[in-house]
Amino acid sequence: MINFTGNTKKRVVNLGNKKSNDATNYLEKTRLQRQQREEQRQRERSSLVIQSYIRRYIDLSKQYEIWRQEWTDEMRHWKSEEDWCKWISKFLFLCRWGRSRHNLDITCRQLALFYEGLNRNCLISKYEINSCLYDLLIKNLINLISALNRSKKSTGCISIICDCMSMLISKYSTTTHRYTNLILYLSDSLLKLDVPDETANKMIQLMFDININDSYKHFIEFLSIPNIFHSINAKGNQYLLDVLRKQIPIDNSTNILSPLANLQKINLLVNILKIHGDCKFIASDYIVIGMVLSTISFSIKDRTNLDEDGIDEDELERTDIFVDSNTHRSTEAIIPVSKEVIERLQVLYSASFIKQAIEYFTNANDSLSQLALHIFATLTYLIPVSKSKLCILITITPGSYKWFYHQLRKDPIYKYIEQKSVQNYDYLRSDDLIQLYSKIPVNLVSNFWKTLYTFEELYSYWLIVSNDLESFSEDKLSLQEVSKFIEFLKTICLTLIFNGNNSNLFNEFAKLKEISISLLNQLYSKNSRLKFLPDTFWKPNELNFNIDNMLQLIIDEEERRQEMEVDLLDNDSDLELNGDDLTHVGSSKKPKFAKANSDTLSKLEVLKKLPYFISFKDRVKVLQTLIQIDREKLMGPDTFSFFQAPKRLKADIRRESLFEDAFNSFHKCGSDFKHTLSVTLFNEQGGQEAGIDGGGITKEFLTSVAMEGFHPQGKFELFKETAENQLYPSDEIYKMLSKKLNIQEQQQKLMYLRFLGNIIGKCFYENVLIDLSFAPFFLNKWCSFNRGQNSMKNSINDLNYLDRELFKNLMKLTSMDSKELEQLDLNFTIDEKINDLNCTFDLLPPNGAEIKVDQSNILNYIHQISNFRLNQSLHVQTKFFLNGLFEIISSSWLSMFDAYELQMLISGGENDVNIQDWKENVEYGGYFDDDITVVYFWEVISEMNPEERFKLIKFVTSVSRAPLLGFGSLNPKFGIRNAGRSIDRLPTASTCVNLLKLPDYQDKELVRSKLLYAINTEARFDLS
Repeated sequence: MINFTGNTKKRVVNLGNKKSNDATNYLEKTRLQRQQREEQRQRERSSLVIQSYIRRYIDLSKQYEIWRQEWTDEMRHWKSEEDWCKWISKFLFLCRWGRSRHNLDITCRQLALFYEGLNRNCLISKYEINSCLYDLLIKNLINLISALNRSKKSTGCISIICDCMSMLISKYSTTTHRYTNLILYLSDSLLKLDVPDETANKMIQLMFDININDSYKHFIEFLSIPNIFHSINAKGNQYLLDVLRKQIPIDNSTNILSPLANLQKINLLVNILKIHGDCKFIASDYIVIGMVLSTISFSIKDRTNLDEDGIDEDELERTDIFVDSNTHRSTEAIIPVSKEVIERLQVLYSASFIKQAIEYFTNANDSLSQLALHIFATLTYLIPVSKSKLCILITITPGSYKWFYHQLRKDPIYKYIEQKSVQNYDYLRSDDLIQLYSKIPVNLVSNFWKTLYTFEELYSYWLIVSNDLESFSEDKLSLQEVSKFIEFLKTICLTLIFNGNNSNLFNEFAKLKEISISLLNQLYSKNSRLKFLPDTFWKPNELNFNIDNMLQLIIDEEERRQEMEVDLLDNDSDLELNGDDLTHVGSSKKPKFAKANSDTLSKLEVLKKLPYFISFKDRVKVLQTLIQIDREKLMGPDTFSFFQAPKRLKADIRRESLFEDAFNSFHKCGSDFKHTLSVTLFNEQGGQEAGIDGGGITKEFLTSVAMEGFHPQGKFELFKETAENQLYPSDEIYKMLSKKLNIQEQQQKLMYLRFLGNIIGKCFYENVLIDLSFAPFFLNKWCSFNRGQNSMKNSINDLNYLDRELFKNLMKLTSMDSKELEQLDLNFTIDEKINDLNCTFDLLPPNGAEIKVDQSNILNYIHQISNFRLNQSLHVQTKFFLNGLFEIISSSWLSMFDAYELQMLISGGENDVNIQDWKENVEYGGYFDDDITVVYFWEVISEMNPEERFKLIKFVTSVSRAPLLGFGSLNPKFGIRNAGRSIDRLPTASTCVNLLKLPDYQDKELVRSKLLYAINTEARFDLS
């Protein structure tokens, strides 16, 4: 029968255009029904599984109780190895079943019984455990540790488990058995579980029992986990130490330790020292420590001090002068660590550790010597602030430097380089090195560079702390040995510079290069004072510095340097506004020279780092070129256009207040002081002096301001002079400021000093020589300003220039015995009289007055006195002066010269005039060189004394010294023009064009008298 449910009377109209979906609904309904049936079947299967699991659980629980009782009853009653193995197998089942929390107490009792059984079997039955069963035991015990909770009840179980595993490893394992990843599981559990120190020590001892039977890699990684040995007391742990001494590999240490991260290496070192504790260091300890240190090529620093910038400048200046200018040399990395790590590693810098290492180093055992060498080499940079402890201990060890030096000289690499140097090789090419290395084992090559690096670090320190009188003492290198070593070091430095693209040929290339160059600069400075090398020593044999070919490259680099300075200032401004992270700032952009080859770039690096290899005249040429480029850049492309005249700084200057008028007119100009000056001079009567400033008046102005401002007995008292009449900033300014006396007046003096820096910079800029002599210790700060704070520091050797008597008296202190020093009653303070007031300055604040000077600290006292005199008391004045100087002349330009060469740049350096050079570089106007008046002129010049000749030069050029590079460099040339036959007239000059207007006297005595009158009358520009 057919059932019909529709409506036959009315037609259905679908106005919504909705299609029928009966077929779709039917399929969906069928799918859901099928899914419901499947879910029902799954529930039925799951219930069967659960029922099965529960039944199995109940059965196993019953079996567990049965086996537990049987296992307990069978204790001590096994009669064969088969019974013994069955007993262990039952324990495995009980061990796996007893991991749940409610069975914890039972599990602990079972573990105790198992440990007793293991121990009894060892003593009586001595049945073995097969390998498969042994592995299952170890695995189940480890899993049991992981399953235990952190409650106090679980710590007892963990302790017993450790006892069981130690028993298994020590009594039942074979020598070939491996415990794959076992140390990783145990160390991870130790870090996660909160266990008492006693239990932690058991777990640690267990891992040491396993040690390399897991793997060297895992054992070393375990040893490098930070603070994992916190449970070990300060005395250390002898058992763990014995394992370390035995298991750390010697031959394969680099391959094992090198993959560790830098911080892991430090943690490894700290943990080794923690295990060592107070035990005495023996040869094995130095082997272990040396292995770790040999893989470290970075420095560490207390993270709390890493970003401290707010350091008081006076405090910085009071820093021990022992600090090497190389202390802040860049290293591959600086790793921040905790203060506790720094303190733990200080034992490596202790006297006992270093002295014992020195004994091993001088031992005939080559392996120990090399390890001690690795220790010394790494300690020189590991903790920079502790480097001086190492250096001073080696320094006071008699013969240590000679031993180092002789070890170096015996090396075939040293002999080869020395031989090349004798053969007039300036440096070794990469091919030479590769050929040399092919004949020497790799480890010996590495050891040589390591030895050289260590010796250079130590000898650099010795040059800093020693004075010139003791530098070549008997137990150190003799003068002859030093001379030979400098010859060798020259070759090394140039080899490192010219092989920059082959740095893989050297061990620790960056560090070796840096210390080698720094040490050579130190030795150059010492030679500048003592003159023990010939003047031609620094001239390369074959290396040709064609300065004309290098000039464009130098100019390009200078432009890039200026661009980077601008970018850095922009970045700083942006960061101040936005507060961005500072980590990316200061990343040096290395200039890219597309057209320059590596040889030319290396020569450029020599100019920057070892400028004395290039002749003084060439460097002066570079300086003058840089100034000319800067001047053209300053003037701009439209300087001589019709609509824009060159910028000129105008001022009216009175002779009676020359310095003050100059200061008031120009001190706010800053770098704009480079622009052309237009000065009008007024004499003491208020009248304007004759002459138009075409350059000559500017020269007169600059020299006059300099003479007045630098006058040591002048009105302003800005400078003092040494016994050799050499100028340096007055230390009274610092003393008054530090004691807060007349602060406003002293601040004004600092502004005057800054302006005098502008004046000297302007003299450099305009090639104006001035008759002033500065103290070398002051000039040292000019040419080393851009190398960092410490590089501006002078040493005790410079005290000889400041106060020779004080220097001699300080040297006498070193030969006094303790009783004589006690009678002097010295402490670490210095007394000064300021405005009739007795003031005390603390050399070691805040307790310098309480520290008595004795034989243990006499050397430090001498250096602190020198530091106060040469650095601390001159710091703020020097800073203001140099800030003014470097507004005009870049500090990097002056770094090409040493103090003595700077003096030549300032004053010409010559004590007389080269008349022949002068005569060959004169342009005549209206005269011929054989005219009688010209002949008489040169005869008179040759008969003058040097002072009169300098006066004549000043009369014509406004500069009292001959041109630095000779009269050929004078622009315009020195000229002599015929001023007519009027013999009553005096000679006159146009200083702006270096022109002498000489009447045609045709009489020698008339020429002499008129010239002397003109140059001595001091009529200034009125004669013009």
